[in-house]
Amino acid sequence: MTIDRALSGVPFGIDLFRCHEAGRELANYRAEPESHRWSRESVESQVVFKTLFISICHQMNWDVLQDALADWMLPTPSERLEEFAAVRAPTLSRLLANYPKQERVRASERSAMLRNTAGHLIQLLGPDGNLRRLLRAPRLAGPDGFYETIRKLDAYASDPVEKKARVLAHDLYREGVLRFGDPENLRPAVEYHLIRLYLRSGRVFPTKAPVRDLLIGQPREARERLVKLLRETVDEAMRQTAFYAGLDVATLNYVEWQLGRSVCVSELNAEWHPYCSAGSANPLPDDVRSLISSGCPFGEGCRSRTDDKYGWYHEPQFEKAIY
Repeated sequence: MTIDRALSGVPFGIDLFRCHEAGRELANYRAEPESHRWSRESVESQVVFKTLFISICHQMNWDVLQDALADWMLPTPSERLEEFAAVRAPTLSRLLANYPKQERVRASERSAMLRNTAGHLIQLLGPDGNLRRLLRAPRLAGPDGFYETIRKLDAYASDPVEKKARVLAHDLYREGVLRFGDPENLRPAVEYHLIRLYLRSGRVFPTKAPVRDLLIGQPREARERLVKLLRETVDEAMRQTAFYAGLDVATLNYVEWQLGRSVCVSELNAEWHPYCSAGSANPLPDDVRSLISSGCPFGEGCRSRTDDKYGWYHEPQFEKAIY
């Protein structure tokens, strides 16, 4: 069977039993209050900062980029939108000069996205702008709701699975910036760390041999349709896991993203596996670290670790901002 034939059918499945088991482990999570440098800013400034940051956050370290932009944009970023709308590549190059993977900085690309986002925010926060009205009565869904409004920004509009729009909603909700009147409409934000975690744990699995072969071994470039179908399947599996865990989607997304990027990491070879037993590749927030005191919370039921015939999967390679 070819990859084309595999993609014409149902290339991925969901193991609801494993979703249930993972949910039971995650039900032990207890969030700790968050406080950040930008938390002291006005609601409008926090929304502006987060919207600008997330608009250019892809294919590089979240914490490094967020801290670098905070150094530059704070305080009162809502009063400096004209400045951000005129930013050029050398500014971002300077802010990220110490980033170890300089090939991922892509200062020209990110500065262009930042200019575009800041320019549109000026309009959306005008006296009659949709975003300004939303700040008074935040809601996620429906005409002129948060999702519809934020997709007016080009950086948020290109993804059919709305990763950046959903990440932004999650951050504003979890950090208490906006109290959405319909939190039940929070949606999973699926990106490559979560895809890897769900594939390896077995909650999402390939149903066709050509798809399996693509995901086993060294990461390989994948076509857009495969990535879209995989992200949609992980989206549904995350909703199921959140239900079983008794967590809202934003909280589940945050916890599992931390586990994916720091515990179930991408590097894998014959001598070295992810941090299944203990430890992590990156510093973890204390509330997430409590889940891995004796190793990955999914260790006992992880299909990659316990099923020799299953294998260690990698997320497909897909060099786009939506991923």
